[in-house]
Amino acid sequence: MTSVEKAAQYTPQQKAALEHLHTAATQLEGVFLDMLFSAMRETVPKQTIFGEQSNAEQTFQSMLDEQRSQQMAQSGSFGIAKVLEEQLKQSVLADASRESKTRIPRELEP
Repeated sequence: MTSVEKAAQYTPQQKAALEHLHTAATQLEGVFLDMLFSAMRETVPKQTIFGEQSNAEQTFQSMLDEQRSQQMAQSGSFGIAKVLEEQLKQSVLADASRESKTRIPRELEP
């Protein structure tokens, strides 16, 4: 049975629950990657050939890292979200009526 045939078998509640799971897993991957970038940035000296890095540059770099991490999470290039979805799928489908009503506070932008 193909994934398209399997998807056709899901109820609307199960489909909504799986969409919420996908969003949450993608967000978690984004947060993880942002933390990874932040930890990596800590190892880089603040002194450059142009002098000490200003607070504005640090803020900009932090915001840029956050956007990069979200884009990488949405692309699925690391695969963390995919693994999480596979591991949690059966659990979410088992309680789809409750999981489909779960609110996710902040959706990632496309």
